[in-house]
Amino acid sequence: MKRVVMCCAGLLLITSPAALAAGAGGGGGGGKIVFASNRADGERELYVVDADGSGEHRLTFDDLFERGPAWSPNGSRVAFAGRAPDGTWDIYTVDAVGGGLTRLTSDAERDDNPRWTADGRIVWQRGPFFCPCSEWIMNADGSQRAELPLAGNILTADPAPAGNRIAYATDAGGSWSLHVATLDGKGDRQITTGPAAFGDFNPRWAPHGDDLSFLRDDTGSNNDIYVVHANGRDLRQVVATPSDNEFWQAWSADGSSIVYQSGNDARIRSVSLADGSIGDVGTAPSAPLDEAFDEGVRDASLWHQINDPGGTIGEQDGRLVASISGTGVPGGQFDQIDEHWGSQCRLAGDFDYQVDYTLLTWPQHGGFFATLNAFFADGAVARVSTPFDAPFDQSYNAWANITVPFTFNQLNTLDLAGSMRLTRTDGVYRAYVRSPGADWTLLLAVPGVNGTTTYGMGLSTPAASFGHLDGSVAYDDFRLNSGALSCPSWWQDFSPDVAHDGGAGG
Repeated sequence: MKRVVMCCAGLLLITSPAALAAGAGGGGGGGKIVFASNRADGERELYVVDADGSGEHRLTFDDLFERGPAWSPNGSRVAFAGRAPDGTWDIYTVDAVGGGLTRLTSDAERDDNPRWTADGRIVWQRGPFFCPCSEWIMNADGSQRAELPLAGNILTADPAPAGNRIAYATDAGGSWSLHVATLDGKGDRQITTGPAAFGDFNPRWAPHGDDLSFLRDDTGSNNDIYVVHANGRDLRQVVATPSDNEFWQAWSADGSSIVYQSGNDARIRSVSLADGSIGDVGTAPSAPLDEAFDEGVRDASLWHQINDPGGTIGEQDGRLVASISGTGVPGGQFDQIDEHWGSQCRLAGDFDYQVDYTLLTWPQHGGFFATLNAFFADGAVARVSTPFDAPFDQSYNAWANITVPFTFNQLNTLDLAGSMRLTRTDGVYRAYVRSPGADWTLLLAVPGVNGTTTYGMGLSTPAASFGHLDGSVAYDDFRLNSGALSCPSWWQDFSPDVAHDGGAGG
């Protein structure tokens, strides 16, 4: 499922306050951010968002538990550590635009924390949390694996963006401290002396120059962000938060700020190196967006699903197909069969969304509603097959339940395909339909519809009108333009990395 920032033809131009706030809140500095999140029904997957909070989209659709994603030097691939259902941790890569998932390691040891060398190889950590632990290197296709000749136990190594230097944490001198060496282990130099409680770890090279950011834990339970020159000079603390732990820090593309994961609430934040100000990085979906239904599976970070007995709903051949069997039995709270997808996030302001539909199985007197919904604002527009006789058996319906009295309109039609659209501007709710090749027809305009809503679409039949016949509809090309989306508070984001190139990843 591709969510593409675009100018949607026919959609109202509505500014997104969420995107503006995210940019002002500390996400500056450029570069696309890849991160892990639990927003897909609690499953940990990878996502990408622009530094200003726009363009969020899902990158992986698999059964792995992902962490530690890292952009390749040219931004065309992302390496990450993944835990398979059998508990094994290995290194994987995926295309920056999604797809092309490749498993690179398959040994019994835990493989973690992949990072890219300047020439496109991958270094990774073997055995973190259960030292002895070491650093290894391999080609981008997983071939020619070799252990790096570095002293002591090794954690969280990071190759320089140019040349053959590598920064890493080692306990070779006692406490965990940072060293810099070449990839062949030569010229090793200690650049920090970590505190005895735990030490220094997770060095990350700045995109330009010789500075390194890193995490220091001086109590055993409090990570803060520091910066130091690769020669060990100019050590300074960037973030000091005794009540919070910082993790997975990454430089912005222009080196003006550092993005990181907050340990307290698993949110991604950014700190300015100029003045130390900290702000949230917006990672929620934002409009405008387009959903093409082309991944073959539901993106649970975007859509929740209602799937009553007696029907099915899911992606098929690049469309969202909802079906109800004539043998189904309506039931539940509303005495119906309902198959629909609805948004995980809510809209509180103006919106404009539309979807194309095609009737696949649509008998007379079927009692079906193929509906584009504004849930909780209690409005909808639908292509309907009623139990009534012609010409009232086939129609478009639009309604707004939130008003008193109930507001409704109907237009008889024989359309087997078309488009449906719902908008709200300054509290005026409108419902439109469009036949193929025609202009939009306004069915309903109702003022005073100001509630929070979620968008969705599907197929339903109430017991009172169900004809006990098979019915199905396909949806395609859902388009949304709106203000800010309010997403679930339980969403958590982890381990950000920022692309520093000008290619596919940045």
